[in-house]
Amino acid sequence: MQITKASESHLELLVLAFDAYRVHFGQTSDLIKTSTFLKERFTQNSSTIFIAFDDSNGALAGFTQLYPVYSTLKLESVWPLNDMFVMPDYRKGGVASLLIDAAWKHTKDTGAAWLTLKTGIENAKAQALYEKLGFRKDQEHFYYFLDNHSVKEA
Repeated sequence: MQITKASESHLELLVLAFDAYRVHFGQTSDLIKTSTFLKERFTQNSSTIFIAFDDSNGALAGFTQLYPVYSTLKLESVWPLNDMFVMPDYRKGGVASLLIDAAWKHTKDTGAAWLTLKTGIENAKAQALYEKLGFRKDQEHFYYFLDNHSVKEA
């Protein structure tokens, strides 16, 4: 398995993988919007994407996407691992671990304070992997959010 930092030259493969990821999580397939979204990430240099390629056939096996944010308290950058997806044929083959390793190396190489991620409460398999790789569950903070679909206007 080869892990590579993605560039715009990988866009065609990434659109299909990101669309499969979105559909996996209940979104409607939309190749045009997915392509536009990914092009913007590259042209604005607003995320870092790592992709896993199968050495034997060159197929895209999975990806992870990180977005830079900053910690005012630490006065350092932080890398949230926002997206990770392994194509169905490559699951349980170590691809997720390799992608996380690449994300962690990127975190260290860029001098960031930490790598963070979130996962569903029900996703015990992912939680076990993350804990095996050294991630610790936050026991001190709750995660809250507002979205455009749930906020009721007064």
